[in-house]
Amino acid sequence: MRLLQVSLLALIAGALACGDPVAVTQEQFTIQATGSEIVLSNAATQPTFYLVVERETAARINFATCVEGPQCLNVTAGSSVRVPYRQISGYVWGSKEAIVYWWRRVQTATGPQADSLRGTVMEL
Repeated sequence: MRLLQVSLLALIAGALACGDPVAVTQEQFTIQATGSEIVLSNAATQPTFYLVVERETAARINFATCVEGPQCLNVTAGSSVRVPYRQISGYVWGSKEAIVYWWRRVQTATGPQADSLRGTVMEL
């Protein structure tokens, strides 16, 4: 009986330790919706580039990744960026979801490029 109780407590503690259900972590990049903004945090040692777009708008756009220049949105190493909902591409009051796309720069024989495009749907 005691083993069952300990196992049950361990299971509950493990489930609670999973953290915020609206936060996504991958490769030292954390995305969290707070109710009024999306917070992007980068614990990596290099910048992480990003695009945040309202979900229905994302279905209608075609974009290219950007890895050089001041026009490229990025979260520098060891920092965070706050994106208010009103600054999300295509956002209108009442939008329910946004997609956060992110990538990192790698150096190739032909110059700098995006490593791979990743994306996460966030509930607003």
